[in-house]
Amino acid sequence: MHCSANGFLLIIVLAASVLLHGCTSTPLQPEKPISAEKAIEILGKLKAREERILHLKGLFHVSITGSILPISRSMPGVVFYTRPDSIRLKGLTPVGGTFFQFVRDGEDYELLMPGNGQSAAGKIHELRRVGDIGQVVELSLHALDAVLGKIQGLTPVFARLFEEQDVFRIDIPTVPGQHAGTNSVSLTRLRVDKVRSDIMQIEYLGRDGEVLRSIDCQDFRAVSTQSLSPDVTPIYLPFHIHAEDDQLSGSVTLDFQELVINSA
Repeated sequence: MHCSANGFLLIIVLAASVLLHGCTSTPLQPEKPISAEKAIEILGKLKAREERILHLKGLFHVSITGSILPISRSMPGVVFYTRPDSIRLKGLTPVGGTFFQFVRDGEDYELLMPGNGQSAAGKIHELRRVGDIGQVVELSLHALDAVLGKIQGLTPVFARLFEEQDVFRIDIPTVPGQHAGTNSVSLTRLRVDKVRSDIMQIEYLGRDGEVLRSIDCQDFRAVSTQSLSPDVTPIYLPFHIHAEDDQLSGSVTLDFQELVINSA
């Protein structure tokens, strides 16, 4: 009986050691703060690239999943952007008609739905209130911000930078008065490639640290700039962007067929 008890105890010890070994084989990466000089360098690269994009034209295909827009799941689209905050976004029908047209000018927007004769206008941070199509456009705008590198609060004053295994992480707390699509967002978190400083991921976190919205960028390709910019170094932009909103239980995926920067 004594041997049996010892054997049972040995089994428990061995099982515990296996579990502990499994947990410690892939340890969590500790936060490693970045020096002030390195932080300024990274943020400077991001800001300089964003400022180089004076104009952008793009042809894309958008896929919508979840309950965000039960009316339509997939459509082609075009986007025209002029720095700093002018965007024209158009979703097309399968036969080439206009499903919706969205125009942003600074903090004001206008949304048209030619098919049913509906329209809406207002401030950009109120776009979600329009309904399903407004939610789709809002999430698409967040995806486009990732393409353009337009991130609020991206300065050494507010941002905190850390080094992770393959990327730099940038945490930006929401400043009172900012609008990040919803007032519940308290932190914007970027993950940036260490080599070219490409924005790989953007997460919008709530007060308890939960991810409310995330944007993942993939398939980076060199896009040459035109004569409007004296810097002829190509800019790498993502051609596949997946934006997911947990609050809306839906996602938007943009697959670009073409992106043109600073064309006349």
